[in-house]
Amino acid sequence: MLALKLLLVPALLAVVTLAGRRWGQRVAGWLGSFPIVAGPILLILTLENGVSFGAAAAERALAAVAATMGFFVLYARLAPRLSWPVTALVCTGCWLVLVAWLGVLPQTLTAAAAVALAALLLAPRAMGADALPRTDAATATSNAPAHGELAARMLAGAALVLFTSGVAADFGPEASGHASLFPVVGGTAAVFNHARQGAGAAVDFLRGTHRGMWSVAVFCGVLTLALPRWPVAAAFGAALAATVAMHAVTLPRRRQTAAGAERRRRG
Repeated sequence: MLALKLLLVPALLAVVTLAGRRWGQRVAGWLGSFPIVAGPILLILTLENGVSFGAAAAERALAAVAATMGFFVLYARLAPRLSWPVTALVCTGCWLVLVAWLGVLPQTLTAAAAVALAALLLAPRAMGADALPRTDAATATSNAPAHGELAARMLAGAALVLFTSGVAADFGPEASGHASLFPVVGGTAAVFNHARQGAGAAVDFLRGTHRGMWSVAVFCGVLTLALPRWPVAAAFGAALAATVAMHAVTLPRRRQTAAGAERRRRG
């Protein structure tokens, strides 16, 4: 399990980074929002604590989609105006406040699904206008990667997943489920994009991440329903199959990445 925590998420961050350089930040965000962090954490929780604990944690993770979307929306709004350290700090505080607010809601699947659905539907408009200043768009595609940037992203991802999985292991299913949805991949990649390539790259990445977050919601919802009824392997298999299908549906359309491809050809 330690090897899983140390290797899986950093490997995903590496794939997302390379995908962003090849196909643009929106596709990279879509790839990075696959439940590669929440899935292993929820599996470990289920194996260690039983299916009832795992189902309850998955339900809370579904509700936490709203908190994670709040992080992404606020980051997209603040990134063009503030530096990356200030933006990351404010957005992390926002995530904590939203998680605390989720704790006062009814602890039911209906309530969790309702807040997650509302957040996913409202997020595109809340992120603001799709167009960013031209200088940001140019910077996002023309800057060469900094030396050691890929390794730094992977180390940051490993540290964050160790922290969130540690919280999940030490507290009950509510805190565990919320911690499993901390924006490890999306937040780390957005911060590095913002620091190195500018707000345009960070916001474009987060728009792609929003599309992929529908898959996270599907994964948590199916798992909540399946774990009490089916064997663990079958429940996770069904959740994974539903997630793959949803992820295919939410693939960013060609016209959304055509501008990025054109800029690469001109470069």
